[in-house]
Amino acid sequence: MIYRYLLSLFILFAPFMLCAQNDLEASRTYWIDTEERDFSKIQEKMNTWYEDRDQGRGSGYKQWKRWEYRMKDKLDQDGRLVNVAARNFQAAKEYYSQKSSVVHTGDWSFVAPNDWVNGNQGYNPGNGRVNCIGFHPTDVNTFYIGTPFGGIWKTTDQGSTWAPLHDGLPSLGVSGIAVHPTNPDTIYILTGDGDGNDTPGVGVLKTYDGGITWMETGLSWTIDQNERGYRLVMDPNDPDIMLAGTTEGILRTTDGWDTWTQEASGTYRDVEYKPGASNIAYAERQSGQFYRTVDGGLNWTQVTNGVPGSASRLAIGVSPDDVNVVYFVAGPTNGAGTFRGLYYSDDQGQSFSLLNDTPNILGYSSSGSDNNQQSWYDLAIAVHPTDADRLYTGGINIWKKVNPNPLVNITQWVYGGSQYTHADIHMLEYNPLNNYLYCGSDGGIFQSADGGDSWTDISAGIANMQFYKISGTPQDASLLVGGTQDNGTNKWSGGNAVTHIYGADGMDNMISFVNSDTIYFSFQSGGFRKSNNGGNNCFGIKPSGANGSWVTPMIMDPTNSHIIYGGFSDVYKSTDGGASWSNMGADGRTAMAIGTNNPQRLYAAIGSTLRTSSNGGTNWSDVSGPWGGQSVTGITVDPDDANKVYVTVNGFNASSKVYRSTNAGSSWVNETGSLPNTPHNCIIFEDTNGSPANAVYVGTDIGVFYRNDDLGDWIPFTNGLPTVEVRDMEIHYGSSKIRAATYGRSIWESDLYTVCPPFYVLTPANNPGATDVSVGYQLYEASNYVESTRLIGGGIGTNINYQAGSYIDLNAGFTVRKGAEFLADIGPCTTAPAMRQEGEDVTQESILPLVQYVDPENVFINYTAEKEETLEVIIKDGEDELYRQQNVLAPGFHRIKVNSILEKGSLSLFVDGEVIKN
Repeated sequence: MIYRYLLSLFILFAPFMLCAQNDLEASRTYWIDTEERDFSKIQEKMNTWYEDRDQGRGSGYKQWKRWEYRMKDKLDQDGRLVNVAARNFQAAKEYYSQKSSVVHTGDWSFVAPNDWVNGNQGYNPGNGRVNCIGFHPTDVNTFYIGTPFGGIWKTTDQGSTWAPLHDGLPSLGVSGIAVHPTNPDTIYILTGDGDGNDTPGVGVLKTYDGGITWMETGLSWTIDQNERGYRLVMDPNDPDIMLAGTTEGILRTTDGWDTWTQEASGTYRDVEYKPGASNIAYAERQSGQFYRTVDGGLNWTQVTNGVPGSASRLAIGVSPDDVNVVYFVAGPTNGAGTFRGLYYSDDQGQSFSLLNDTPNILGYSSSGSDNNQQSWYDLAIAVHPTDADRLYTGGINIWKKVNPNPLVNITQWVYGGSQYTHADIHMLEYNPLNNYLYCGSDGGIFQSADGGDSWTDISAGIANMQFYKISGTPQDASLLVGGTQDNGTNKWSGGNAVTHIYGADGMDNMISFVNSDTIYFSFQSGGFRKSNNGGNNCFGIKPSGANGSWVTPMIMDPTNSHIIYGGFSDVYKSTDGGASWSNMGADGRTAMAIGTNNPQRLYAAIGSTLRTSSNGGTNWSDVSGPWGGQSVTGITVDPDDANKVYVTVNGFNASSKVYRSTNAGSSWVNETGSLPNTPHNCIIFEDTNGSPANAVYVGTDIGVFYRNDDLGDWIPFTNGLPTVEVRDMEIHYGSSKIRAATYGRSIWESDLYTVCPPFYVLTPANNPGATDVSVGYQLYEASNYVESTRLIGGGIGTNINYQAGSYIDLNAGFTVRKGAEFLADIGPCTTAPAMRQEGEDVTQESILPLVQYVDPENVFINYTAEKEETLEVIIKDGEDELYRQQNVLAPGFHRIKVNSILEKGSLSLFVDGEVIKN
């Protein structure tokens, strides 16, 4: 029986002034929920705000600086915020639509991590943040999770393995998932990173085939709509009706998001239906206001009876065990920064009573004795489906309450305690099929099968780590160190897992090229550290009085591993590995680089200002760059000529992305060329000993691009790489590999650029979870042949091309899904970026047949006959002939529809009985 609480006391609230909203909540409104689009004004307000306030744990300062660091490089030409996700989405489509086919290189495969082990000095290990979860309606083993920048992931074995579902789309945050109850292959995702604001959203996306094909819906946010989602819920009785809590308000659809209406304005961070009911639902509006509807979401009424007048945030919980019961947990309203309270209603949310306001269940302490909280960023509640008296709350840790007993701490955020769940709980939800409880946190997803008494991390296999920087060493191809958001600094020594060697947010790093046990790394704002034993132990080496940026650069002299530099507000130099430092002047907080053939040549940038030194930092001179007020985001130097330098610059100026100087910055050449109009984050020079000359790779928000002087322009270098933000790159020459550190999809690698390999054998794509779906924009060129058994995913963002000199075999298992574009060209490799313009005639000498699969029901062959010819199309599965079609062609160009669905088998073309493709 549900334990009832008699409302016999009139709850008195302490009077509060107009500024009763707590410091943390007020600061949050300046940046995460602001209507202001002028970035400099937001920055000015926040700098003033934190000038004389706490900047430590739980203050919100970390989240602000993290957001500031990313957004400063993603502004329009007027310095204003835009919807970066929508802008990148548009940039990718525009770039690849400019040509009917684009030379594409690279063959990326996943490196790591999708798992972790904890090192001696690690304290908060994890894979990456999980925002939300969605359950299969009948299969207890299948569910989905949404991440802030790594999209949506699926498991079919209750978390033993995972597969990504939207790598072909530019990186998206997912904050809501809704699965159709009778057709579970139909799934909706609400995009945007609600809690952390890592990225805005593009609206609601839909799949009809379990995540292989994604389609846009009627809710599509544009570049000028800097909106994001928080919560997506489906009507218990009509799956076409859904409610979404967003920064645009409560949005409602009655036709699966073909159309929608805004039913309430403002920011809504939680929405819940009354279990089993279509007419009654509850919602939380910004600043802790509780709302209720009795007409299915058309009209919303604020509830004030027993609800605190203001709170940083509410998280709402309901249970099918008693549909009249509603709980919410509330963040604070005053400067003390503690727990506001846990509230209870037994009349369907019409009135509430306070259950508990102590201890502080939102802080770091397992006893609830501290005054910390960050409920604006992480707050969750779950009520047991068969016992409405049992509930769980999440902030930093997880707490449990069984009415009428007090709240009890059941997990701790520091690794090594009795039960570990990574700090910052964003989601607590029950799977209704087995009553397992799931926790989504900044470190991954955790599962409890026994009501919270024990927890299992089931994140292994989810490759969603958000990297800032990586570094390698020529001594060992299987050694990398990387700094990540929320999950500290990690060391990779082969395999899929990393060793967590230090906590906080991990930043820049480097490994000694003499002794790979000597590792330098850092946490936010220039917290430099050093390990002499491979990361087992470490100690601080930050220069006294140095002021660093969120990601403070560090570089090493390529001829003397003891000489290192730190890019603080003044560049600091150490000649003894960080034991002592000298202030060298100049400001290097944005980026730094050093020459290889002449390590006396240094480059340092702060914002748009670039400086160079020719004598190891003793003297500096300003470099006048043609990029105006755009900030430098990356610097790379020709290993054979320290005076030859490339820089990338920020923003969405289509004609200003990359610049090259051959005289240490005295003059510059714009090398932007045909690069897509998306943020460019990093750049790296490949040492080719001058052939081909000027070989460079650039990391952008939609992948990697490459150029050299033989090409004369940039080409995509993204085959097999998720369409993801690349933050840093590293080349290991011994293995001829380039590695890319991504923000949301861990680390990937590819062979270095080659003009034209002899062949490709394309088996199921090498993604974590062994998914066999090939997505995104890819072109595989081979001088001899291409063989493929891949499944080509459908929907937006998938355009796959194969080109080979001799033949292309589409073997058993090869499938093209509806909505994808697939082209197969027989012809030589191309060295120019524009292979064939739309509408240009195709001659038999240049490209023999061209097979185009628009979708499985529309298969076309484009062929130019030089005389009257008979073209036969034969599809076989081994020796078994599946299909034959004969066409008598007059001289000229023909586009022939093949009346067959190519689900399996290889395709052969014959002209007058002679095979031209087999």
